[in-house]
Amino acid sequence: MNIPTYRNYSTTALLTPAYSLGFTAGLALGIQWVTGFFVSCHYQASAEMAFWSVGQLCRDLDSGFLLRSIHANGATLFMVAVYGHMFRTLWYGSNGTKPLVWLVGVVLYLLLIGTCFTGYSLVYGNMSLWAIVVICSLVTCIPGIGVDLLSLVWGGSVVSGATVNRLFSVHFLLPIIVTALALLHVWLLHSVNSTGDSHSLVMRSDRINFFPIYITRDVAIGTVALVGLGYYSYFDSDAFGHPDNYVPANPMLTPAAIAPEWYMLPFYGLVRAIPSKIVGFVGMKLVFASLINLGDNGMRIASTSTALTRALLLILSLDVIMCSKVCLMVNHAETLYWLLLANTIGFCCIEMSHTKPVTGTLRNLCSSTLEGVSSSN
Repeated sequence: MNIPTYRNYSTTALLTPAYSLGFTAGLALGIQWVTGFFVSCHYQASAEMAFWSVGQLCRDLDSGFLLRSIHANGATLFMVAVYGHMFRTLWYGSNGTKPLVWLVGVVLYLLLIGTCFTGYSLVYGNMSLWAIVVICSLVTCIPGIGVDLLSLVWGGSVVSGATVNRLFSVHFLLPIIVTALALLHVWLLHSVNSTGDSHSLVMRSDRINFFPIYITRDVAIGTVALVGLGYYSYFDSDAFGHPDNYVPANPMLTPAAIAPEWYMLPFYGLVRAIPSKIVGFVGMKLVFASLINLGDNGMRIASTSTALTRALLLILSLDVIMCSKVCLMVNHAETLYWLLLANTIGFCCIEMSHTKPVTGTLRNLCSSTLEGVSSSN
């Protein structure tokens, strides 16, 4: 898109500041590309040197600690922006009016989870090692080829230097695909245009140019995000790290509580809440399928900004937070029941909030109840 076209690009006047989260996610993607390139120049993808090369980068290279800190905390900023972006989309019902944009966004989200996981694993601390063991072992649930596929992923029967090499290659490949899909995501959005908190495209007379008002607001909100990233990178760089990941990988020493990064806790909690690995794996896939289902025109409700739908979305959000918190206590047997309950509620909220027959029935039931109360009074 050239400059004159961009200056004349019009959009609805109903865009709230929450729409700038997409710009923030794009900004975080650019930061990850730049810092990731320089970090990779000093990283050694081997089981013997991976952990020590990260430490050497932080200690011996001029401003190396800052590069690594920005890259690690930049992933957190990226996922915060993505989760906020998804919440805003569901809150205003944009996933129903632009299903193809939502579909590409869900694929982007899943690839981002994979990218963050491979990056977290490359540190090759003790928590990274056991995260590789636990997460990669889920492929054994695939009938027939599961064990062979695990050997292919690991490069052998156990996690070794070959595994680190494979993860390093995948960690370089996935961002290329993510960037291509991000560009496609933006192009699809601009081909349909944003609808704001309305559920239909407004008239041209009700639209304003994207430049300079919205681009200025995007830059301002992006700057605030950069200030937060700078604070954590400089003054609290280990806030989102795990103590066990500052210990070299040791296959003979299992951490007291294996826990992934915060943005993977809900899915990890789902797997841990179900005793059967196969059933937990299937449940996780159903959650991913439910996300894709939210963009289906045939299954969306006509007015997704109703109080009922937004209430269900808030319940889902609280459920995800509760599931993530309880997941950190999964070594206590009684918490497994809470995890299972939380995931069940969350799955039902996903389906109920965007399935037309169910929400229509609930809406009619609520309306009938209110009418009955009014008539009795």
